[in-house]
Amino acid sequence: MNHDHFISAVDETISKGVEKGILHLVQKGKLTTDNTIIINGKEMYNFTSCSYLGLEHDTRLKQAAVTAINDYGSQFSESRAYVSIGLYQELEELMTKIFSSPAIIAPTTTLAHLAAIPVLLDTGDAVIADQQLHNSVLSGINAFRGNWPVHFEVLRHNKIVMLEERINRLQKEHNRVWYFADGVYSMFGDKCPADEIFSFLNTYPTFHAYIDDAHSMSILGEHGKGFVLGDRPIHERMIIASSMAKAFATGGGILVFPNKELARKVRTCGAPFNSSGPLQPATLGAAVASAKIHLTDEIYHLQDELKNRIRYANMLFGKTSLPVISNYDSAIFFIGTSKSELAYEIMERMMRRGFLVNLGVFPAVSKNHSGIRFTITVLQTYEQIESMIATLNEEFMAALQKNNFSIEQINDAFRVVAGLDSRSTGTFLN
Repeated sequence: MNHDHFISAVDETISKGVEKGILHLVQKGKLTTDNTIIINGKEMYNFTSCSYLGLEHDTRLKQAAVTAINDYGSQFSESRAYVSIGLYQELEELMTKIFSSPAIIAPTTTLAHLAAIPVLLDTGDAVIADQQLHNSVLSGINAFRGNWPVHFEVLRHNKIVMLEERINRLQKEHNRVWYFADGVYSMFGDKCPADEIFSFLNTYPTFHAYIDDAHSMSILGEHGKGFVLGDRPIHERMIIASSMAKAFATGGGILVFPNKELARKVRTCGAPFNSSGPLQPATLGAAVASAKIHLTDEIYHLQDELKNRIRYANMLFGKTSLPVISNYDSAIFFIGTSKSELAYEIMERMMRRGFLVNLGVFPAVSKNHSGIRFTITVLQTYEQIESMIATLNEEFMAALQKNNFSIEQINDAFRVVAGLDSRSTGTFLN
């Protein structure tokens, strides 16, 4: 697909959703802890938020944001190459404690990738990107590729045997072999094979890993440091990127390094650190407050609240025939439809019934892997989760019947991508 065809395809897909009133939505009114959201004058239960722990409503974060504005103003408009307010230093020190490794803060996770990756890569390297790698990471890789030649290839999703084969071959011709992956993938909610990645790092001296673990920040691991580093230190040839814009509940990106020198080099040479605007005082103040919570046992109680809701949702899904594509312990769920038209219709049906969910369509997924994506958060009550799943099952089956489509056809479409367990009856297991 050339550039014009790609843009046209994206335009068509998104515009269709906008025309149907299910994309580019605008929320009206105040947001509270009752998990309701008002779209087009209709109150709905929200199953789209990535703020999995509900910390955006914590009075300590809100008060810290207000205090920071009172102390510094609504913005501090200087590049960090020149001056940073003290909250930046405090936040980076707290993040270094959370991750037990040097950490630096970027205005967004996308800008973190754009800062770090062009500094980390060299022309003698080989780059392997997982097929479902987040587009923001690809933007960082492409920023390097646009200026310098580097071997680049895409690996089928989570195919660890194939990855080892490529490492063995590429290390003969390249100085380093980099693997870029997500910790928890944003569409299907499945995880990278972290144990095997660490094993390869210990086995192959030329192997390096760059992992975007944004969707597991706060909800997994010691001090909420995520899935990949949850119970182990960072490897000396690994970089972790993460996010404060999801369960951490403030905004901003995080880069975690195995040593201070590499962190210093990226901080000094990464273009966005020298030229982009900083995080503003309110966000920094709230982030400091959130980081302090992460360094207490309170974070584990919040994690447990979320885990219990995820388990409950899984139990309920086990009583349906819905084609769930999930690893069963992330907060992201994806119900396959295969056809985008079917996903549009189910989304419309769910909104009419009072539930806001997400579309998973091209370009976020390939064209024959469309579906309904939704998230579980601690703000959702068990009654809301039960009602949403019952409604989704009802509307999904009605839409299948109307469109003369079957669960078996959906299973066939996702079999290779999701690894359908042959013993299951309509449920995907990774």
